[in-house]
Amino acid sequence: MSKIVSDDIQDLAVEAGALVLENGGETYRAEETVVRVAKSLGAKNPYSFVTPTVILFSWKNASGEHFMNMKRIRRRCTNLKKLALVNDLSRSIESHGKNETHESLRLKFDGIENASSYPTLILILAAAISSSFFAFMFGGTAKDAVAVFFTGFFLRLMLIFFERRIPNDFLLSVLSGIFIAIVVRIFAYFISDLNVGISMISALMIVVPGITLVTSIRDMIAGDLMAGSARLVEAIIIASGLSIGAAGGLLMAGLV
Repeated sequence: MSKIVSDDIQDLAVEAGALVLENGGETYRAEETVVRVAKSLGAKNPYSFVTPTVILFSWKNASGEHFMNMKRIRRRCTNLKKLALVNDLSRSIESHGKNETHESLRLKFDGIENASSYPTLILILAAAISSSFFAFMFGGTAKDAVAVFFTGFFLRLMLIFFERRIPNDFLLSVLSGIFIAIVVRIFAYFISDLNVGISMISALMIVVPGITLVTSIRDMIAGDLMAGSARLVEAIIIASGLSIGAAGGLLMAGLV
């Protein structure tokens, strides 16, 4: 079992920060995680600069040699389970890092990276149920809730299929808006007195970038204005894509 050397420190620290960013964590939290892990493994004067798409990490070893590392973040999602796991691991490294080996830590990081998410059926049912509850919140009827339940069900199924094939969030948002508008319009043909507006808004709520918006505000409050602004722009672009898609879907369905 090998001891932790300089290359291991920067790789493990940056990997910890990347796991935070890739799974929906705030920018300032990613920076704190990078510095905490690096310090615990023996780094001197560690500094990190993080944006939603890049991690920069600089530090010195005991001999005063300077090191720098960078990692590009290409995919992001929301996975609170992985966030909790990487937070627990960083705290564990802070307490017992000097007793760890590179192999043992690498196994733990790989375990987090490969940790299973919720089953697909649970994700689909959660989207369907939450959509139907939004219908009641917006003043819809039981008919609206039933239509939205199946709209949310098929929407989540569609997103699971296309998420890996279309890595662009804007295009996915446009596609989601179009899909919702067309499916709701189809239900309107079969369900009398269906409120199309409430049904569409209720289904859209499960793809509105609420977490991204909240994260951007938290980053700004923490003083990370650049990262917060970037996330805010991202939320606006995704919301715009949903609006464009919904309008396009209505045009295709002949409602506008």
